[in-house]
Amino acid sequence: MESVTPLFSHPDRTEPANRSGLTWQPSDYESLVDGIREGLDLPALASRLGRSSNGVSTRLRRLLPLAQRDCLFDQVLPTLRSALADPGYDWRAEMLLSPPPAPIIHQEVIRTGLDGLSDDQVVTVAYALLASGGREEGELLDQLRERLKTDDLIERLIGMRAQRAVRCSPFSIDEDSAWAHASYWVRGRSSYSSWQRRRRAEPVW
Repeated sequence: MESVTPLFSHPDRTEPANRSGLTWQPSDYESLVDGIREGLDLPALASRLGRSSNGVSTRLRRLLPLAQRDCLFDQVLPTLRSALADPGYDWRAEMLLSPPPAPIIHQEVIRTGLDGLSDDQVVTVAYALLASGGREEGELLDQLRERLKTDDLIERLIGMRAQRAVRCSPFSIDEDSAWAHASYWVRGRSSYSSWQRRRRAEPVW
């Protein structure tokens, strides 16, 4: 039995070698540009170069004009195709350009109200509120109380009271008595015993 000879013979189709992960050569970019000008889409470009679509899309973005490299993913190839349609577009020069570094933004925190007061101002305001002793002053003092505790300003407030007591009293007041009175005035009766224990461990004021 005679063998049947096909009328049309198809040459063997060889798939391009897988070159994913290999260094890109100038010839790769030239082949990529040629493919874009021929109208190939992303899968066809990747097949021609033997690389992954993700790898090719990254290189496509590098070929874009610097001002357009942040365009959306689906606009990369159309934008590049439009740029390459201009015979004067120098894609090799564009590849050498790098975007400027992102600006460093220093955010200035501006505190207002009670949070905007300095430590010295907090102590002065707290002293004035304690001296006033009114209900509204007490409500405002409650807002400052956490700041006084957090920033260790209680001792400074006691010190201010003690110094003023020594200066303003018509009688001679020793420093220990002034501190005791000031601590009582700032903290209240419940803190007097704890103040005595703390004062014994402190150097002379």
